[in-house]
Amino acid sequence: MAEALNNSHSSGKGLIRRLSNRATKFASRTRRQSAAAPMSREGSVGPGILRRRSDSTNTAPAAETVLLTDSDDEFHPDEVNEFGSIYGAESMARDFSSGSAAPSLASASFVDVPTGPVVPMALVKGTYLHKISKKKKSKRLLFILEADAGKVTWEKGRSTKCIYIDDIKEVRIGSDIRQYRIDYGVPESEEGRFFTIFYAVPDKSRSKTMHLIADDEETFAHWVNALDTISKHREVHMASLMAFNDSAIRGYWNGEMTKQFENRQHSPGEERMDFPGVERVCRNLHIHMAQKQLRAKFNVADQTRSGRLNFSEFQIFVREMKQREDIRKVFEKLATDPERGISFHQFMRFLRDEQGEDVDSNPSLWENRFIRYARRGGKHGTDTTFQRLDKDSITMNEHALVAYLTSKDNCPLVRASPAEYSLDRPFNEYFISSSHNTYLVGRQIADVASIEGYISTLVRGCRSVEIDCWDGSDGQPIVKHGYAMTNAISFREVINTVNKYAFVASRFPLWVSLEVHCGASQQEVMAEIMRDIFGPRLVTEPLDPYSTKLPTPSELKDRILIKVKGTHQAHEPQRTGGDASAGRRRGNSLTSPFMKPVSSDNASIPARYLSSPLLGPTPRPTRRGVVGERVDTINEGQVHDTVSSSTSECDSEEEKRGKRRTSKIVQSLGELGVYCSGVKFHGFESAECKKSNHILSFMEGTFRKHSKASDSKLALTRHNMRYMMRVYPQYSRLSSDNFNPMMYWRRGVQMAALNWQTFDLGMQLNQAMFDGGTDQSGYVLKPESMREIRILPDGLPAEAIGKLERQNMSFHINIISAQQLIRPSSLPSNRTLDPYVEIEIFHTNDKRDKHDSMAGVSILTDTPLKAATPVVKENGFNPVFGHDARFVVTTKHPELVFVRFSVKLSSDGENTGRNTTIATYMAKLNVLKQGYRTLPLLDSNGDQYLFSTLFCHIKVDPTTSVYVPKARENNGGEAVGKLKNISRNVFNRSTANSTKSSFDKSSVDGGYSDSSQQPFI
Repeated sequence: MAEALNNSHSSGKGLIRRLSNRATKFASRTRRQSAAAPMSREGSVGPGILRRRSDSTNTAPAAETVLLTDSDDEFHPDEVNEFGSIYGAESMARDFSSGSAAPSLASASFVDVPTGPVVPMALVKGTYLHKISKKKKSKRLLFILEADAGKVTWEKGRSTKCIYIDDIKEVRIGSDIRQYRIDYGVPESEEGRFFTIFYAVPDKSRSKTMHLIADDEETFAHWVNALDTISKHREVHMASLMAFNDSAIRGYWNGEMTKQFENRQHSPGEERMDFPGVERVCRNLHIHMAQKQLRAKFNVADQTRSGRLNFSEFQIFVREMKQREDIRKVFEKLATDPERGISFHQFMRFLRDEQGEDVDSNPSLWENRFIRYARRGGKHGTDTTFQRLDKDSITMNEHALVAYLTSKDNCPLVRASPAEYSLDRPFNEYFISSSHNTYLVGRQIADVASIEGYISTLVRGCRSVEIDCWDGSDGQPIVKHGYAMTNAISFREVINTVNKYAFVASRFPLWVSLEVHCGASQQEVMAEIMRDIFGPRLVTEPLDPYSTKLPTPSELKDRILIKVKGTHQAHEPQRTGGDASAGRRRGNSLTSPFMKPVSSDNASIPARYLSSPLLGPTPRPTRRGVVGERVDTINEGQVHDTVSSSTSECDSEEEKRGKRRTSKIVQSLGELGVYCSGVKFHGFESAECKKSNHILSFMEGTFRKHSKASDSKLALTRHNMRYMMRVYPQYSRLSSDNFNPMMYWRRGVQMAALNWQTFDLGMQLNQAMFDGGTDQSGYVLKPESMREIRILPDGLPAEAIGKLERQNMSFHINIISAQQLIRPSSLPSNRTLDPYVEIEIFHTNDKRDKHDSMAGVSILTDTPLKAATPVVKENGFNPVFGHDARFVVTTKHPELVFVRFSVKLSSDGENTGRNTTIATYMAKLNVLKQGYRTLPLLDSNGDQYLFSTLFCHIKVDPTTSVYVPKARENNGGEAVGKLKNISRNVFNRSTANSTKSSFDKSSVDGGYSDSSQQPFI
């Protein structure tokens, strides 16, 4: 680490020189202005990203949002009451976004769009605020809210001193930013006037913060309310415009005409817009398409051939823009008489046979939906009341079908409301959404620890957060990343934040993983703080002291569980106890309800497996060139009086030789580990590994090193059927990138802890794992083969003898089109949007994993795991791909097959090579609905685009069983895996210095090597 830092400093001068030379060449180049190139942000009428907000003053999930459509003039309140929402009535954040929390956009009726929020005149004229800097300096500046330009400015005359409202992610107040107030030395008396703006930097993964203090409560309320309201309104307004809502379009036209005539009196007949004006409107609305296509639509609308459009002609232009030729083909296929439309029976047959919807269990629901969309198609007029319409007397026209296929009612993922399910299996039978070093919002070293890390992960559904606790100088414990040059934050403030946001996204239990480095006195303080703040939510004793099984998530709904290393006896420092009742001595107490040895399975582990590396400690050979001491930041449950280089609570004792000066976990803290008591690993036959409440924690490298042999894998898998295990990232992942969690899920690991601040492949897989149906709870039931030992029946077919049973999956994915793709701000002005879509499959038997001994040649019947559509030139608005890809996958766990959709921009007209990814979406195949579906798209930070989508058709064939020779999966694969490593070392084919965005990075290989290099796909 030190060597890497020294190298970076020594090479810095040359790097700056090279960058300067390139910048000079770039500046001297002239560029042709593209018709699709972005204009100044001053003209933008709204954002392209749906911000994932969490209300700072309200811990409850926000109400769903009303976004408007072109038929909102027909709005009836009864429809909202009966169906929950009208078409397009929510942003897709809750319904589509992978793992994202419910948005906090304000509810809006159709009258809100043209009028907008009222901005206090004081903010328009400007008010003085104190801006607090990192050096605890306060500067009093005049802040002005320019609502029309969509920005906040200060220091007039300096154009860089502004924040665009569309970039604002959060405006936080109160307890959520108390830590910032303390860090910046702001007196407690000013907390009621202190607020923080979190805002995004375009094309960057990191957010920035601005801390402000108002002079009085009224000014404070004006700014906080105005920024929040305007930001939400602009999202609603933009979504309504992009849905081509009639009211929103009329309001936008009026605004443009007001600017054009500079508020002068004029008649409606004078209002006209020429082609350059239409181009400007399209750029402001993030519509990017070739000029010749735009001109063709303009000419269709220009019925007077004057070269300028009046409002009626502008409406024709809008209708041309919103035509969906891709869905028209679906409509013509469904309707036997396109002029008449789709009947109710044709619609039901379409839902049942093509979409795979369960229409028979609740036919009245689908009848009501049919009537609603048919009526909104406009064919039956607005004078007929909703109650008088009959399913047999009306039909759906093309517009109504478009409305349905792009609505939340055609959601691509299986959904279930919390009232519809319970999680009634023991904790060890679930995968649990888990975070590593939750307090970090950036790199693992020399970066920022923040309360924001806990808010961000909890509102996205994380069910296991980590807290690294150290002694504070004032007698109060602090949270920091050890000796990694990060700041410290208050343990009390962390616990307050966790308590506030614990159950915003899910009511199922939250695990708090403590990494304790405090001395005894501050451990006592930690226990007292958690008992005081968590109160009755905190689990302090077992539900059944004599049970040898863990409870279920439903039994502990709305409860918080602590993961902490057990109390140590002085004469036997590595034994942990399992008793959780208050005041009871832990350690080797024979009265502990969890000390009772129980078999990890219905059958004992065969004797031949007792030599497995995972059944006992294994010495680690010393490597040359490796620093002897490591940063003491990644110990799981260790407590140190002095600096130590221990890496894991499950590393072997030989690794700890000479490093045994550890203090004890005090009883008051250790007894909080009721159902999650961390233990040192001494083999699966040890007494510690027979307690039902124990958990083993491994760093990814240690786990991988000890789980390569087939007997080790079997022993580990059998352990994880009954007990808990957590795996966390390697200490060398300084940039906070992630491993591939699939490597650990397929071994039954419940907690694959990830760096949630990095939206790379690992985090995309995690987000997809815990999205759709009951999986949104943060708990996913493991496949049956990971929960129970399978006893093969007698009379197996001859082809099964001596072979492994696998599942053969065949499915088709037709990428039909994309809609309204956002142009990256970093794209050169002379580049047009030339998109294509790449589809990639991930599964538990993925043979691209170089660290697995099963890596190698895939099953011969399998198809390639990646496919790409053709490139569509100069069209980011509505490119039609029409590409059908068929995949055949052989896997042990069909429940763990993932599909990733990546929208890329071609630089040379080809769909190969390392092209820029501008949007992505990943889903688990078993929760991805079949038929015609509209998929959301996410940016490089995991935030959902407000209106960018993919339109696809998905068809999954029935799964069949196949038998695969063992030699093919093991022997051949191991040899190929070794050859891959040799090739990489000899030819040095790593691309660790690539500058691609985080979601271009691949962690399919686990991302761990001695050089910490991260290859890309």
